[in-house]
Amino acid sequence: QNTYVILTADHGLAVGEHGLMGKQNMYDCIIRVPWIIAGPGIKNGSRVDELVYQHSNFATTCELAGIPVPKAVEFPSCVDLIKGGHTPKHDAIFSRYRDFQRAVRTKDYKLIVYPKAKIVQIFDMKNDPWEMHNLASHPKLTSVKVQLTQRLHQFQQELDDELELGNVSEFADQGHVPVQEQI
Repeated sequence: QNTYVILTADHGLAVGEHGLMGKQNMYDCIIRVPWIIAGPGIKNGSRVDELVYQHSNFATTCELAGIPVPKAVEFPSCVDLIKGGHTPKHDAIFSRYRDFQRAVRTKDYKLIVYPKAKIVQIFDMKNDPWEMHNLASHPKLTSVKVQLTQRLHQFQQELDDELELGNVSEFADQGHVPVQEQI
């Protein structure tokens, strides 16, 4: 009646997906984390389809426990989402892997940039959740590519990420290029 159970974990692991093994890429099989919460006021079997960072776990547990969230905490509580609300917490999510890859994901699209290999990928996350069809060269997505690239640069500025991406609009749009071949 007064206990919440939270199951979460580190990021995923490619076990053959996209021909890869390990954690060295930006596909959703790697960057998504499980976050399952059960307890009072949470409808059994409900699912929330919003962009959140695992860092919101602290603020969320504070709010669930009735403890004030410290002012220094930068990530928002997701209690309203897990109790049936629908107010998005983020317009996009930023991901990075060393100095090899950067990604920005919205609910609709994901842009992955491989700056050293000068390769870019864009996936339609609603129609292609397994990220099998790179749409980076699709003429109808030119404005999406520009918007995602701008949002990626914005994240880099906000987070002091100094990796120089180069001119993403000139990068090749090859399909699934295993990271091992790029490095």
